[in-house]
Amino acid sequence: MEATQAGQLVARILAGEKSAEEELVQQYSRGVSIILNRSTGDRSISEDLSQETFQIALEKIRQGEIREPDRLSGFIVSLARNLASDHFRRSRRLEGFADPDEAELIPESSPSQLDRLLMKEKSKMVRKLLDEMSERDRQILYRFYIAEDDKDRICADLQLSSLHFNRVLHRARERYRDLYENQKL
Repeated sequence: MEATQAGQLVARILAGEKSAEEELVQQYSRGVSIILNRSTGDRSISEDLSQETFQIALEKIRQGEIREPDRLSGFIVSLARNLASDHFRRSRRLEGFADPDEAELIPESSPSQLDRLLMKEKSKMVRKLLDEMSERDRQILYRFYIAEDDKDRICADLQLSSLHFNRVLHRARERYRDLYENQKL
């Protein structure tokens, strides 16, 4: 969504237009779902967090708490990521309250030697595949998925519109997937 469109959408929601709220959810739900599915790995948790993301976003918009309406997408992405982080923080805290008799049922959280070895191998493979990609593809994938930079900042640095960013990111993911699927094991 272009920056001016995002600002207009925020203005329409502030004016009490219900269709604008529905439009917000339609515009951003796919991206929020992707972020939350990637963050949680659990579809039901992702769906719950997605609903919470839009509930909070709409409340903040209605209360006029959005300082930069043209950066709505960055706000929603940050909100979704923060909710996912908070969810896991709360989950870890609650694990500490388990019944002592059930302690042996809680799996060990540290990775085994095999898990560490597999992660190391996977990391080497990912780096190798990224090295085979163009600088722009490598940079956009790293900044968005690993460094978790804000989309608006990446767009500004690479001089991309929001829509063009989505296309470039999609193509970079496709090229990465092609390299991954065609690698020789």
